[in-house]
Amino acid sequence: MAEWITTTLEECTDILGDGLHGTPKYTENGEYAFVNGNNLVDGEILIKKETKRVDYSQYDKYKKPLTNRTILVSINGTLGNVGVYGSEKIILGKSACYFNVKESVDKDFIYYIVSSPTFKQYLESNATGTTIKNISLKQMREYTFELPEIGEQKRISSVLRKIDEKIKNNRAINNNLAA
Repeated sequence: MAEWITTTLEECTDILGDGLHGTPKYTENGEYAFVNGNNLVDGEILIKKETKRVDYSQYDKYKKPLTNRTILVSINGTLGNVGVYGSEKIILGKSACYFNVKESVDKDFIYYIVSSPTFKQYLESNATGTTIKNISLKQMREYTFELPEIGEQKRISSVLRKIDEKIKNNRAINNNLAA
């Protein structure tokens, strides 16, 4: 069995950045949602009715290189909410950090790393600000964790994904029973 290596989030990603540090021109019926950390819920990007919208020109001006390997994490205000990008039409606000996981690393494994209590504790203990907590991109890049070889990453993330699916199904059943 191969040894696990100590690595950083930066070493496992092609790019790591955040969203717009300003305010775009909102459009009531815009095609693109303006997403912040509060839109990241249980691994998904939740676009609510009240989520502000922008048109294509604003999207084109402020778009980020989001791909099918992108994970988002809230880094301003509420820390540690996580969402996996699934081709939603969005632009990011500054409270959403994005990173594209390298092809040589299992994206789902990294999702579980940044969804872990250990990662959330790291965010809380390294946050700055008294009223609104913040984590810098530098601190995100420097997050250190243990990484197994790719086959083991996939085995671990597969088991965790199956557990998550069972939890999601149980919640749906409970919600139906309560209704």
